[in-house]
Amino acid sequence: MSERFTLPAPDLPTLSGYDPETAARVVRERWGLGTAPIPNLLDVLEAHGVRIFSLAMDVVEIDAFSFFHRKTPFVLMNTSKSGERQRFDAAHELGHLVLHAEENSPSGREAEAQAHRFAAAFLMPKEDVMSFPLWNVGSQTVIKSKKRWRVAAMALAHRLRELGMVTEWGYRDMCIQLSRAGYRRGEPQNAMIPETSQVLRKILSALRADGTSPADIAKELHIDVSELNAHMFGLVPLAVDGEGNGERSRAALRLVQ
Repeated sequence: MSERFTLPAPDLPTLSGYDPETAARVVRERWGLGTAPIPNLLDVLEAHGVRIFSLAMDVVEIDAFSFFHRKTPFVLMNTSKSGERQRFDAAHELGHLVLHAEENSPSGREAEAQAHRFAAAFLMPKEDVMSFPLWNVGSQTVIKSKKRWRVAAMALAHRLRELGMVTEWGYRDMCIQLSRAGYRRGEPQNAMIPETSQVLRKILSALRADGTSPADIAKELHIDVSELNAHMFGLVPLAVDGEGNGERSRAALRLVQ
């Protein structure tokens, strides 16, 4: 990708030692995001030089993973989760990249807690959340309101408690109600369509127009096409077993009456 395409240059500040809430505000200000909800987080990350890939489906125990390679930030995401939770995971990894890029940065549970707080503040800015009538609300209001910030219901509930907009008792009751409704493990109602990489989509389209097939790309990377597809959000057109001579071909479609 870097050899054949001009990609956005990395533009991530190093904010080691910052409070996560402050760090989230600094990144938003630097990127000109203000306090409004972010319509598509992956688009924003890619526009500022973060390379986004998906994790293979057999790595389900990992939510997401991030690192720097030659000063370029990478985020790998688990696509088996809901779109809301994928967004939070991406924001969580952004928190690691800006807060924990230096060698003396916190690690373990402390680092995870900081990245979690960063993600909540980045996706749900304090000023925006507190401008809405969400004081001491119930679970149904949370389920309706989560669509504004495109986050999981449990994430919004936790943010309301973090900002002191619900009491500890109210938060516990809200979590019980959300859990009973199935929101502990997913988003059973009003789930958003997961975001995907626009950079990878455009690159695959450009290569296809230039006559470079997914098989050509996979061969150059010394992997098979299915593995390439696993790390590119399923955007790679896959072939199926063809008839005769063991050849590979595109799936043939026919109308069934």
